[in-house]
Amino acid sequence: MEALEHIAGAYAPKFVLLEEMFDVFHPDEAHHYLAYLAVDPTRQNRGIGAALLADHHRRLDDLGLPAYLEASNMRNRRLYLRLGYTAGPTIVLPTEGPIIWRMWRGASTSGGRTPFPRTRPRRRSL
Repeated sequence: MEALEHIAGAYAPKFVLLEEMFDVFHPDEAHHYLAYLAVDPTRQNRGIGAALLADHHRRLDDLGLPAYLEASNMRNRRLYLRLGYTAGPTIVLPTEGPIIWRMWRGASTSGGRTPFPRTRPRRRSL
């Protein structure tokens, strides 16, 4: 938490709440979780993010693992859809914030895409 407070300052509690929200909606099925992917804004729109994901997806496919992530904007959501993810139910944050799209990419061993694994959150308190 100390590192988060150093980086996020007064916003650290909101980041903690965000992570707790993500955890509540996290799929139960074994998968790789892509928490964050970022490309320097001065280098965006050059295919770097897509290339990073394509390389990572090859590794996941070799292991037969599906992938899960949360997209926080439409631009990223479109990228993930283009790269084989399926959009699941959204997460609506209890505080001001963006709509979050839950995204799932099925394992190659399951024939590619699989139905989204869960539409209801686990019952756990925040």
